Amino acid sequence: MNIITTLLLSVFIALVITENYGYGYWMISRPIFVGPVIGLIMGDLPTGLIVGGSVELMYMGVLPIGGSVPPNAQIAGMLSTVFAITNGGNPEIGIALALPIGLLAQLLIMFAWNINIYLMHRADKYIEEGNIKKVEMTHLLGLPIFFTVFFIPTFLAIYFGSDFVNGIVAAMPPVLTDGLKLASGILPAVGLAMLLKMMNFKKYWPFFLGGFILAVYMNLNVVAVSLLAFSIASALFIMKNDKKSDKDDFDDFDDEPVVEQKGILTNKEIRGTFLRSFFSMTSINYERYCSLGFCFAMIPAIKKLYVTNEERVDALKRHNEFFNCHPFTGNAVLGVALALEEQKAMGKPITTEAISSAKAALMGPLSGIGDSVFKAVFMTIFAAIGAGMALEGNAFGPIIFIVPNILLNVGSRWYFVKYGHKFGTQLVSKMREANIIDRFVEGATIVGMMVVGAMIVGFVKFPINVVWMFGEKEIILMDLINSIMPSSCRLGNVW
Repeated sequence: MNIITTLLLSVFIALVITENYGYGYWMISRPIFVGPVIGLIMGDLPTGLIVGGSVELMYMGVLPIGGSVPPNAQIAGMLSTVFAITNGGNPEIGIALALPIGLLAQLLIMFAWNINIYLMHRADKYIEEGNIKKVEMTHLLGLPIFFTVFFIPTFLAIYFGSDFVNGIVAAMPPVLTDGLKLASGILPAVGLAMLLKMMNFKKYWPFFLGGFILAVYMNLNVVAVSLLAFSIASALFIMKNDKKSDKDDFDDFDDEPVVEQKGILTNKEIRGTFLRSFFSMTSINYERYCSLGFCFAMIPAIKKLYVTNEERVDALKRHNEFFNCHPFTGNAVLGVALALEEQKAMGKPITTEAISSAKAALMGPLSGIGDSVFKAVFMTIFAAIGAGMALEGNAFGPIIFIVPNILLNVGSRWYFVKYGHKFGTQLVSKMREANIIDRFVEGATIVGMMVVGAMIVGFVKFPINVVWMFGEKEIILMDLINSIMPSSCRLGNVW
């Protein structure tokens, strides 16, 4: 393949793979769709269908749930298709290379996530200055970072051939691969610590510990911990209410209609947040995950709601905290945040803690719903159908996959933002009328603390490889810690 063709094909592949994090999560980089597209571009659609469908099935259960970065199916599908076609339309060659290519891409993504940590701290500086334009540009720098990280290896792989890929994977020193994996486990602790500080950890630490214990010793997932936390917060809420007289502010809350005040935000700001949400993962990183993407999406509303530089800086800071949620369901959190910021700007008793706690309480369960329903069920169903059709040589297979996923992407993002804001505003207004804002903050903080306590089991990984010898007896420090904290064993063994 000549250098011009290689260059153009590499640019196309890097642009497509960037969508996976950079611009929208459209699923156009999945093997079932992009494999046949590359086959069509290179003049061999049948091979593209076979390789794309095969690699899709190979990686069907390998999904980036929560903060994990598994071997990458997207670039594995694209490069496998290229190599299969350049080797005389031999699908077996491309399929055989799917695993080493996926492992190489996994390391490239981890590398990009670590580079993006620099963007976080650069954005912090611009936020302190109140320079919104530079905050926006810093977030969008994630696009060229992801593009470059994928373009260079892709160009080299295509130009020098499949042996080059195998050679790169084999030659990678353990210090590089192990270092990236260690960083991916330790750095989230920094972002979570920042979030806990905003949520008044000193006061609510027992709930954090409770969430951690539930995840470690009872193996409950984040959704289960969230539901249990909600029941605990509700029980405390009810017990406090029982200590009051029979007729109190909660009777008023139930009986008296709330007169809604006209809000400040218009459809223009809500649409702006919706459109910007497609870039929610552009600067994703191991320290604060999608925090800057959340902040970026909130900027149209922040500029509308707050006039002084000090107010805008405070708002930008509280929305650049640790945040990780499925890119579709995360828009519901955006909608609720819009409602809370709007009420705050209107002079209502909404505190920074209330906003941070609401976000923390929502992101766990909503992420669980997004990962389990949208990613693991919805996408997988249509991927399986499309892959089956592609393996039979049916060119409609990729269409069957991509159309529902695009519709889900656009529809869910819009309605989550729209109704998150609408119902969030109504909820806040009713709580204000019933004078229960403080109790909302307390309840949201309890749920948020327990959710974060459960999240660190999956997000923060810190294996300790220390061994002592006493005579002929070997004592492993990790085993001693495991006897007290079982999750350490589970986290250590992933390495």
